[in-house]
Amino acid sequence: MIRACPLFEDFRLIYATGLKVFKVSNLAKLKRIDLHTCSELKEVNLQAPNLETFCYVVLKYRSYKIDLSTCNALKSLTLEDATLKDESFQNHLSCFPALEKLVLSKCNFLKNITISSYKVKILILRECKQLEEADIISPNLLSFEYKGEKMPFTSLNPSSLKEAKLYFKPSGQGLKLVVRSDKNIVIYERPKGIFLPQVYDLKLDVVKSSVDLEDLLDYILRTWRPLTLSSLSTSRSRLPKLVCKKLITREKDPSCCTYNASGDKCWRHFLGNVETENLVNGKSKSEWIAWLRSSKSKFKINYFRLSWKHGKHVSQGLKGRLMFD
Repeated sequence: MIRACPLFEDFRLIYATGLKVFKVSNLAKLKRIDLHTCSELKEVNLQAPNLETFCYVVLKYRSYKIDLSTCNALKSLTLEDATLKDESFQNHLSCFPALEKLVLSKCNFLKNITISSYKVKILILRECKQLEEADIISPNLLSFEYKGEKMPFTSLNPSSLKEAKLYFKPSGQGLKLVVRSDKNIVIYERPKGIFLPQVYDLKLDVVKSSVDLEDLLDYILRTWRPLTLSSLSTSRSRLPKLVCKKLITREKDPSCCTYNASGDKCWRHFLGNVETENLVNGKSKSEWIAWLRSSKSKFKINYFRLSWKHGKHVSQGLKGRLMFD
């Protein structure tokens, strides 16, 4: 039937029974193919050099063969396949130099994958239960969505990101997200929806649920010495009380490092003034402040400005690898 229709541009097959082999060739106009829950399908062979969108959904654990090696124009790939393994995925991915959108859903055999592409703009990873490590090297990524129980990413460059959505199952509840740009830091407490500023040097750190906000604040001050510190939360934040306790009402001459034999001092000895700023009436026109102001309809925001004295400073205590997953 397909061969008799050379002008086909869009072909979708859903819940088809009895079909065991699906082959396509010599259809120059074909742009899209969807194969959804074809329970008896054992082989897919697509000779479609102009195909741009392919969606393949398998709900049962079953062996099959799939060949997409000639689909070099593919721009959108969606795979929901519980049997897809690392090597097979990497082989497929290497065939698609023009790929812009990648969706991996419930690919439960995936464990360690690398997604390296300058073209990929949209990446969605949903409920790939065994995924332990994902190395994402996509500098032009604009939208990222992840749903699962843990954060498996060894690297993710968010410099171009405009949207990030993270959904965690119960074991991931309580995670915090630290967003950094230069000396500006924002703590997302109990993140649900995440909105990112459009700045070139953006960095993201995911914080384990076991790390207390006070310990996180210590780590931030010790490691980065921020000039602005903010919190975004959907409920009342503990940050203002912690800032008051640890920063604003701190001792003028801290005695915490009296017995430090090396003579190195912690952040408390170099912190200058700490001020609370009202973003609504503030005069700053920076992109960072503009982004914070735009978030007021979605989050409760606390914003502080910090100044630092010059002096030798050495990080002490907890290391980053203990703080972040």
